Amino acid sequence: MMQSDIDLLAIFASDGSTIQRLRLLYLDDAPPVLIDEASARIAPWEINLLRWPPGAEADLHRGGYLPVRPSDTELWCNCAD
Repeated sequence: MMQSDIDLLAIFASDGSTIQRLRLLYLDDAPPVLIDEASARIAPWEINLLRWPPGAEADLHRGGYLPVRPSDTELWCNCAD
């Protein structure tokens, strides 16, 4: 595997002061969690995801790292009454 292939699979996030390279950890019967290079678990509210591989999107949703987006066909109103 080439370095560019590895970078395509990387998950990058910011904690407000630094950018970290993270990876998903899969636990038995639990949503996946992100961990840093020291294997410390990172909570969804501690970071903002900057870049992730498309194949990890469903797992990031299940772990609470990506918000659920409303359907494009769902009706909504952003207006003041």
